[in-house]
Amino acid sequence: MAGSGRYMLRSLASPRTKIIPNCRMSSSEVQALNVVHDESNMEFFIKLGEDKAFLQYDVIDPTTGAVDLQHTVVPEAFQGQGIAKVLAKTVMDHFATKDRHMKLTCWYLKKFHKENPLPVYMGKIIE
Repeated sequence: MAGSGRYMLRSLASPRTKIIPNCRMSSSEVQALNVVHDESNMEFFIKLGEDKAFLQYDVIDPTTGAVDLQHTVVPEAFQGQGIAKVLAKTVMDHFATKDRHMKLTCWYLKKFHKENPLPVYMGKIIE
C-alpha cells in the first residue's frame, strides 16, 4: 500500500470545543487539541469543526513495523497556528516510543525533525 496517496476526508470525532474557521487559536488552545489515531486508515487527525488536519502514513516493513510518514495536511483556514507541529510531535513521539522506525517523506516532518532533534528520535529516522 506504500505510495497510495490517500486523501479521503472523514468525520470520526466531535471536537471538545467549538472551532471557528479563520479565527486564531491561542497557543494553549492549539496545545490542547485532541489528536486521534485512526489505525485502520493509517492516519492521525485533529477535528477542526467541519474540517480536520491530518497526517497519513503507511507501514513499509510489516516485520519491523517501520512506517513512512507521508502527508501532513492542515486546512487553509487553520494554517500558521501550530496545528501541524502538534500533529508532527504527537505522531513522531508515538512511533518513537513504540521503537518503530520512521521514513520522513513529508517535507514538513523533515523540517520539524531538523528543528527538533530530540533524543527520543535518535536512531529512529530512516532514509
